[in-house]
Formats: sequence, C-alpha cells, structure tokens
Amino acid sequence: MKKYKFDISTSQLEKFFPKERIKTKAQVIEILMETIRYILLNNSVPKEESSGTLVLNIDRMSRLFFFKEDKYFSIVFPFYTFEEDGKFNFSFQNKIDITSQLISKVISIIKCDEFKEKCSLDFVSPICEYEEQCDENFWIFLRELLLMEDGYLRYDYDLEEYEKAKKRGEEHIHPLNHYDLFYSSDASFKIGLKKGLLQDEFIDLLNTKTNCKYLT
Repeated sequence: MKKYKFDISTSQLEKFFPKERIKTKAQVIEILMETIRYILLNNSVPKEESSGTLVLNIDRMSRLFFFKEDKYFSIVFPFYTFEEDGKFNFSFQNKIDITSQLISKVISIIKCDEFKEKCSLDFVSPICEYEEQCDENFWIFLRELLLMEDGYLRYDYDLEEYEKAKKRGEEHIHPLNHYDLFYSSDASFKIGLKKGLLQDEFIDLLNTKTNCKYLT
C-alpha cells in the first residue's frame, strides 16, 4: 500500500469541506477534481497555515481521506497514480492523462447551466465542442465519473446538533459521534458511535486488508 499525506491550507479548506453538507454526485466529482488539482500543484503548507489533512491511499481499494477537526470523510479514488521526480501524475485506465485543463473542463461542465437543463442537447453541446477542440476521450472520462460508485462515508463529532436533539429527548436520532452513510436525503442514514474516532481508525475501517469491524 502507498500512502501520501498532504496538509490542507486554511484558504483551500472550503473546497474540500463545503459550508453546506455534500448532497449530490456532482459535488463529489468536483471535490475529486479539486483534490487532483491540489496535489498537482504540490504546494507545501506551513504548519501554522494548515487546517486539515488529505490522505491518498493507493491499494487494492484506493481511496481519498479528508480530515479536519471533528469531521472526516472518504471517497473512492478511481485513477492510476505514479510519482516521478517528486511530482505526481494521474491517468484514467492508463489512457487519459488528467491535466489541469481536463480538471477545469470537468468542473465547468458539471457546474454549468446546461448541465441542469431539461433538454439533453443543451448538455451535449459543450461536451462535443471540447472533444473536437481538445480531447476526443472527454465524454468517456466524464461518463465514468458520473457512473462510478463513489463510496462516500463521513464521520462527525457534532456537539451542536447533538445538544439540540438531546433537549428534544432524541439524542439517539442524532448521536454525538456518528457515521453518515450516503449523501442524498433519500438514502442517507447515521450509525451512532459510543466514542470518538481517530483518523487512523477511520482509515482502517475502509481498509479491505485488515480485520472487519462488527456492529453489535
């Protein structure tokens, strides 16, 4: 297993931890793309300017882990990674190089007004234009991002909402320490924890090569 660790600067923290919780696949894709961009820039962050940590685990199941005080989350990392002369390179299925230009285009597509239109042709137009001008494999790449199982899982220590729930006699509906599985309101649910969770424990939970955890 390869493990890479990066400090997240305070100025960049909101890109990975939005003020409002993650609710859509498009947000997960945007965070994934911004993470690659952040790693490609390879900027060192002074300890006093660090407000979080990003961990990239490359193994049989490759994942990204995001950590800040009282909140962790993880998503699948579906790309091939190699390091050369201290610089990182990423590709998809060893066929498509993930460049800054490709990252910017993916983000602009999933955030553009055409992506939200009712007519599919409005969405197709900017994709075709980019394929003709820059990369004929762009739709293949974007399609796989949209279809991938992102494996989202979050851990929270949420004192504020726990106290509110406790006043209502509902502390077991919103436990102080808990996992959030999935992100859309129709699918999301919590698993309460009896104590706080260390970062390494969160990584170990999702490591398919270590012993499973049991719910009792």
